[in-house]
Amino acid sequence: QKEGGASSSPPPPPISSVFVKNLDHTTGPYDWRYHQYRKLLFPSLRIREVGEAFVSRKLQRPYLAAHVRRTDFATYAHVDTTPNISVVATALEAGRRENNLRSIFVATDATKEEKALLRSHLDSVVFFDDDDGRGAGLNHPGEFAMVEQYLNIISDFFVGTKFSRFTLNIQEDRDLMGVRKDLTWNIFCKEDGNKFCKSSNWFGKDFPPCPIRQELYSRDSAIGYMIKGCDNHGMDNGISGHDEL
Repeated sequence: QKEGGASSSPPPPPISSVFVKNLDHTTGPYDWRYHQYRKLLFPSLRIREVGEAFVSRKLQRPYLAAHVRRTDFATYAHVDTTPNISVVATALEAGRRENNLRSIFVATDATKEEKALLRSHLDSVVFFDDDDGRGAGLNHPGEFAMVEQYLNIISDFFVGTKFSRFTLNIQEDRDLMGVRKDLTWNIFCKEDGNKFCKSSNWFGKDFPPCPIRQELYSRDSAIGYMIKGCDNHGMDNGISGHDEL
């Protein structure tokens, strides 16, 4: 200590991030604070860079992205609302044509056999495979999942699976970005592959656009037009009103 009892220790540096080593579940609290808490959660720069590189290599904008939940949803948990692969394939192609989109990306927990079946119906579908992740230096399943989630977040049109928290996370992020509802709140219908059904936020309150997130994401080339109202990199995708995003 200095004379007079004053401490000579420098002040602690400002905290810019929080490391959580182990966590099973984090979504609460489910009240007005949730919106404040949720907008602080977003993919890291590394995840975003891997996603942007994948879009540049494997997809053509404007693209449709889908979260196709399988495993327990398709076998016992939500069999009454989860469509089979054939319906999913029909719906994806119908959505691509109707909205004049050029590529289809699918994030899914489907088995290899189910992925092959989807590709047999829709050979143009693109997955973020293990080789893509390893080639980008990803080593943890959570990193793979976050890149898949990010690729859905920054898509031109999104459709998800009813009752899926993974789907809801994507929809919340798109709300925080200020993306139009009709490009975001879509889910697969159980039996009708000719259209998408509509959904809404589970908590009964949509997320208002978050200026901090908009500023951050607008720096990423693939989605800058969604935030700033540009002309979709010069491509006419048939979806009007991008200046409202």
